[in-house]
This record gives sequence, C-alpha cells and structure tokens, in this order.
Amino acid sequence: MDLTKLGRSERVLAIVGLLAFIDSFLPWYSVSFKGELGVIAGGSVSGNAWDVGFWAWFPMLLLLAVAVLLVLPAFGQNVSVRGGYASFGAASLLATIIVLIRWLSYPTVSDAYGSAGADFGTYIGLVLAIVATVFAYLGFTAAGGTLNNIGAAFKGQQQPQEAGYAPPAGGYVPPASGYAQPGDQPPTWGQQPPQQ
Repeated sequence: MDLTKLGRSERVLAIVGLLAFIDSFLPWYSVSFKGELGVIAGGSVSGNAWDVGFWAWFPMLLLLAVAVLLVLPAFGQNVSVRGGYASFGAASLLATIIVLIRWLSYPTVSDAYGSAGADFGTYIGLVLAIVATVFAYLGFTAAGGTLNNIGAAFKGQQQPQEAGYAPPAGGYVPPASGYAQPGDQPPTWGQQPPQQ
C-alpha cells in the first residue's frame, strides 16, 4: 500500500467513507416513552441505518463506494471512473440529499408520553455526506474543473487536468505525485501538463 499516491481530497474522502460505514451502525432513529405511575416502565428503543431502511443505509454505502474507488490506486489497482471527481461529487451530493430527505421524513412525536425522531447517527451521516461533497468539489476544482464545464467531464471530452498527470480519456486515475503545489497554475482545457 502506497499512500503517497493519494492526495488530500482522496485521503479525506477515504476517511469519510470509512466513518460513514461505521455510522450506519449507530442509532439513526429513536423512540422513548415515559412510564405511568410505576405501573408501566419507561424506556427507549433505537434503530441504526440498517434498521431504518434503504434511504438510511444506501447513502452510507454510496460514500463507502466512493472511498473504495479512491483508495484502490494506493493498492496498485488502476481505476477508471467516467467524470472523475465530478462523478464522486455527484454521488456525494446524492448521498447528502438522501440523508436530508430521510431525516425530514422521519415520523416525529414529542408529547407527555414520550418522543420519537432522528438520533445522532442521522446527524453524523448528514455531516459526513456534506464533507464528502465539499472535498469532491475541491478535488474537481484542483484538477482544473469549474461548475461551468462540469458537463464536459461526463460527456467523455478531455478532462480537466491536474499539474503533473494526465488522466485517461473519460476516466480517473489519481496522480502519482499528489496535488499541484501552491503557486502552480493548472493547465487549461486542451493543454498538456508539464512533464516531470
């Protein structure tokens, strides 16, 4: 395993994917109820993402899949993903939207008899998905992409290129040298990066 093949964004996204998988086992939804004058005992019940359903565990697995695709080059496996960071950003954004919808669609109750609603696993999942979206976008912009040309990444046209490497047409292979150094100017579309 050679972690030097991974840049900052790849490392952060890998950690986020691992944390998202762990988060899927934390409480995502909980119900608590109060006892009645010593006759019925109070208590609480919670469910993790796997108990809550597809709209909870799927976005966490989506973040894990992004992490796995980004970490494979550290193990010597070349990976080609159409759109590169644009695809990773779209997957992370989709995960964010799904978790947000899942959170907003939970049945909630808060009265004298008890309460029900989202638990901390849902909030952690939402934060992880947002972090993944942000770092995928940062990786996309570090590779020379902008929101104005994001569609070109998916059409198989020449990809934005990061200083120091040229990804294959329509695919993503992390740079062997990491990210461009501060002060380096990313090449523009159609311009080859400087050879090192």
